[in-house]
Amino acid sequence: MIGKVPLDQLAKDKNLEVVWKSFELRPEGMELPPKSPAYLARAKAGIEALGSKYGVKMIFNDKSEHSRLALAGSKFAEEKGLGNAYHDAVFAAQFQDQKDINDPQVLTELAEKIGLDPAEFQQALVSRRYEQAVLQDIKEAQELGIQGVPYFIVEGRTAFGVQSYEALENLLLGKGTSALRLSLE
Repeated sequence: MIGKVPLDQLAKDKNLEVVWKSFELRPEGMELPPKSPAYLARAKAGIEALGSKYGVKMIFNDKSEHSRLALAGSKFAEEKGLGNAYHDAVFAAQFQDQKDINDPQVLTELAEKIGLDPAEFQQALVSRRYEQAVLQDIKEAQELGIQGVPYFIVEGRTAFGVQSYEALENLLLGKGTSALRLSLE
């Protein structure tokens, strides 16, 4: 378990269904230029500070260059009723265990740990069964002008960046939010 994340707690308290959408910070096929040591130091400090704020261990991980397979795996897990458990497992793999979340073997191990059939999961990845659903989410994000995550949408109201429980509750109730933007550049 990754700790008390405001969104998870709000969903539990208000009996909400959270619908996850795919978003690639580093799109598949697009290689980013190397980052300077100063940038990496700021990124590491920012990730650790964010985790500390919410009581969640978070470590900067530069092993995962892409996430499309993890996103496809989430579609499979959601279809099987284990979407939240899968998201928690992938988050922990990325930010706590420093694993490559675009590695099919890593993802299959995570899927098995949360109760998914590993052979069926791996077949879903290999066959690219969920790729169109992932690409549709990405297209939808582009059409909405979303350029980063987390991004929250409730009945047309939006918030970008890490949000407190209170800010998410205000968004839900239509009272507006004050978005915190975490800049790592």
